[in-house]
Amino acid sequence: MVSLRQLEIFLAIAAQGSTTRAAAKIALSQSATSNALAELEQRLGVQLFDRVGKRLVLNDAGRQLQPRAQLLLAQALALDDLFGSTEGRLAIGASTTIGNYMLPSLLGQAGDVQPCRRVEIANTEVIAGLVARCELDVALVEGWTQHPDLKLTHWRDDEMVVVASAGSEWIEPTEELAAMPWIMREKGSGTRSVVEREFPELTAGVVRLELGSSEAIHHAVLAGLGVSCLSWQVVGRSIQSGELVRLVPERSIRRPLYILRHRQRPDTAAVTALMRLIEAEQA
Repeated sequence: MVSLRQLEIFLAIAAQGSTTRAAAKIALSQSATSNALAELEQRLGVQLFDRVGKRLVLNDAGRQLQPRAQLLLAQALALDDLFGSTEGRLAIGASTTIGNYMLPSLLGQAGDVQPCRRVEIANTEVIAGLVARCELDVALVEGWTQHPDLKLTHWRDDEMVVVASAGSEWIEPTEELAAMPWIMREKGSGTRSVVEREFPELTAGVVRLELGSSEAIHHAVLAGLGVSCLSWQVVGRSIQSGELVRLVPERSIRRPLYILRHRQRPDTAAVTALMRLIEAEQA
């Protein structure tokens, strides 16, 4: 019978690319790690890796096993959460704007009732990958994902605004938005996808800067380096203080925010508690 420990070792080798590095990661000897892989492959009757130089790379059989192994280990962890000392502890992810501006308030409302064992903040694409690999229990994201193993549930709406520095030449635009120097998030972020959808006339040629966080873009716009479209959560105070000016104020840009979960993974007690908190917030 295949054991959870064998699956854990298999996933470590897949992530690290060698039995030596995997052994160091999971506190086993290199020989024990190699033996566990050999036993797993013998039990399944297939090779799971190809050797490419000094690296072990997943082959077709290994790629088929990987998501199933991740799901089984996540379900085992959920049992630990239910009956063990980690009961109710949450592994949660958030895309960047939500993680920096909304998630702290949400978790603060929960206090000690909703302790977290992991909080991960990255762009939507990265967070979706972590949920798909069952490394996170749940996530709150700005962007849409079509990953077949993930389900999206509407959480709330967010307002996006086009802004420029109050001291810049763009506060009384004589040119089209597409002619202005834009500062944008990287590809894969929810904010970037909204901007490209709402302003299809914008092309890569008008992007002066790509920055990895909305806060960095906020400061770049304040410095007069260009214009951007950001969440009100990020720039609202700067607009109210007069440091930033809202361009095309007649344009209402609203984007949905989502709760992201794995389709085949039952909600843990911690996720259920989070969902109750979100429902209470919306009531």
